[in-house]
Amino acid sequence: MGQFFTDDVDELIRLGHGDQERLNRIKSEYQTKKLVTLEDRRYVEGLIARYMRPAAEPQQEKPKAREERIVPPPPTPPKQQDRFEIKQQKAKMEKPIPKIGAKKMRNIAISVASVAVAVVIIGLISLNQDGISLDGIDEPKNLELDQKSYYRGDIISISGRVNVPTNVVSLGIFNTQNQPVWTETVNVDENGEYSTLVIAGGDGWEQAGTYAVTANYAGTQDQANFSFNPTSQD
Repeated sequence: MGQFFTDDVDELIRLGHGDQERLNRIKSEYQTKKLVTLEDRRYVEGLIARYMRPAAEPQQEKPKAREERIVPPPPTPPKQQDRFEIKQQKAKMEKPIPKIGAKKMRNIAISVASVAVAVVIIGLISLNQDGISLDGIDEPKNLELDQKSYYRGDIISISGRVNVPTNVVSLGIFNTQNQPVWTETVNVDENGEYSTLVIAGGDGWEQAGTYAVTANYAGTQDQANFSFNPTSQD
């Protein structure tokens, strides 16, 4: 410590930093006794660090190393032979689809139709071989009744449709002896349809059995049958 300590104290006194009376006392005691208390020493060192020592210079950051970007080399251009192969492949891919002529299309259509007809025929043959009857398939009827059997006093509803142009239809009911027991002429509407009602019973209706209803128009006759019982259902 020695002379440097007293020089520092003198400098603090000269600059007017700290407690001047305390600094003079510390200096006097050190010069006479060569002793300084720990508390006084820390006090002086604190003033020296605060007012006399320059602040530590900030460390300058080292410049960061520049990142080098690795640029990949350009692709190698294809050789002359490779270019020729690429052109050939492109030409194959762009080859136009051949057009089908009208004659060829007609032949294809005929072949498809023939196959379809053959499939239908084979299916019908298979149905017959399996014992399946085709007679049970319902076909549109031109003359229909609301029931298949009637008792005396029942109302028979007759309706039908003509398949040729006509304005009227002659209707008749025939008993088991093929004798007419009822006749009527009805008009045909704009849709080619007609209908009427009949009460079962009267002269000629005495016998039970199968009765026939006929519809005659423009040289055409339609027929429907029903079963009749001369007794009352009541």
